[in-house]
Parts: sequence; C-alpha cells; structure tokens
Amino acid sequence: MRARYIASEIFTGLWRNIAMVISVVIVTAVSLTFVGAGLMMQKQIMDMKSTLVRESQVTLFMCSPHSTAATCAGGAATDAQIQSVRDALEGEVLSPYVSTYSERSQDEALAIYQEQFAGQGFVTDFTAADMPVSFHITLRDSERSSAVVEFFQGRDGVDEVTDLLSAFAPFIDVLNQTTFFAIGLALLMLVAAVLLVATTIRMSVANRRREIAIMRLVGASNIFIRTPFMLEGAVAGILGALIASALLWVGANYLVEGWLAQTLGTRLITVGTADLWWIAPILVVLGAVLAIASSIVSLNRYLKV
Repeated sequence: MRARYIASEIFTGLWRNIAMVISVVIVTAVSLTFVGAGLMMQKQIMDMKSTLVRESQVTLFMCSPHSTAATCAGGAATDAQIQSVRDALEGEVLSPYVSTYSERSQDEALAIYQEQFAGQGFVTDFTAADMPVSFHITLRDSERSSAVVEFFQGRDGVDEVTDLLSAFAPFIDVLNQTTFFAIGLALLMLVAAVLLVATTIRMSVANRRREIAIMRLVGASNIFIRTPFMLEGAVAGILGALIASALLWVGANYLVEGWLAQTLGTRLITVGTADLWWIAPILVVLGAVLAIASSIVSLNRYLKV
C-alpha cells in the first residue's frame, strides 16, 4: 500500500510541475552529456599517449629514389648508410635513450603501402625499390625523444626523422583543452540542474501543503512524507542521464566510430560505443545522486517536519 501511495505521489508531483520537470530533464541531460564526453575524451587521451609510448616513438626514414631532402642528394640510401644507422642505434652513445628498435625493409614497406591504398590504380606503379627502409625506435623515456631526433637529422642517407609524440602533441593539447571546457560547462549546467530540482521540489511542497499537514496529523513519519519528493528529483535526474547516454551513443557511433576512427585509424582512436557500458551507469548514478541531494537540501529548508 505504501509503495502504491509513494508511486502515485511521485506521478502526481511530476505531472503538476510538468514544465519544470521537463526543464530539469533537459538541463540534466545536457550537463551529463558534457560530463560523459569529458570522460570519453580523457580516456582517449590516456589511450593515445599509452599507444604512442608503447609503440615506435621515433621513426627514421632512409632516402628513397624519390626523396628530395638535401641529405638524399646521392639518391637512395646505400647499404653502408643503412648499416651506420644500425650501428648508431646499437651503440653506446644512444644506449641511454633507445630501448628497442625494429627495421622495416623495402618489401615490408611496399606491402603496407599496398594495403593502405588497396584498390587505387597508382599502387601498381610502385615497386619495393621505390620504398624507403625505415627504423622504428622505442625510447626508454619518451620525454627525451629530441636527443634521438637531433642525432639523426642531417645525416647523409636519412630522409626524415619524425617524433610521433611531438607530431600528435597539438592534437592531444586540443583534446585536453576540450575536456576542460566540457567539464567546466558540465559543472555550470549541473549547478543549474540542482537549482531547478530544488525549485521543482519547493513548488511540489507548496502545492501539497494541505496533504502534508493531514499526514502529519495522522502520524506519518518524516521519511514517509519526504520520500515521494526525493524520488521525484531522482526520476528527473535518471531520465536526464538516460537521454545523455543516448546522445553520447549517437555521437560515438556516427562521429567517433563513423568518421574519426575511419580517418585516423582504430589503433589511434580507441573510444567508441562500447565505452558507454561503463560511462552510462556513472551518469545515471550521478544524475540520481545530485537530484536526491538537491531534494534533501530543499526539503530541509522548505518542509519543516
């Protein structure tokens, strides 16, 4: 009987203040969407850094017949120049910096090139002799990559030296700044949601003062009187969290997996709809907790029982 009464009171309260409840749901949904987006971006940043650190951090491309760098004036890198790079990577000078390295032959480079541009007509115009030999270097400390880059830059037979961490640093910085913006905006929106919940509860209390007075006269407990109001806020918060989860699914499915992952590759873009299995419960709990906390504060102020 009590459960039926509480459910009836929740529905009545929500219906009486339907416009305000809709506002609470919308604001909560928007704010939790930003929270979820911030969580996904932060996970992407950590995964990206981990991938770049775990895999080759510095890549060294030897000269090919088509290289135009000044160090490639003699044409493709000779066997002696390639061997000198091997010796340097295994020598004492770079031993404090280099952890491991792998060498990619011209045949391997051609196979990767053909895989990346499969179906393109120009692929058949290139042979293994057109591809550069490359070295992929994993560092002991990713923060000291500049020493390795400077060591090989300008060396005869070396076309280009790239530092992956430096190359992706601007992208990582943008993600970091976007995360901070999303979290900051989410906090502002959550404050607005909390204030709206408090206002909604206050209006519900005002509309049911006569009923509350009768319940007090018949000996209803404080928790029995307060529960419907707290659950009203919780329902609005949970609805907002579910809508936020749906919006995040749309963004992850079409924007992240459908565009970013296809453009930058799935090895680099690791977040997607699967992450909603752990993000959505966090948003639901957060929405419910904030709404209930706001309801409790509002009840303590406006419902003196």
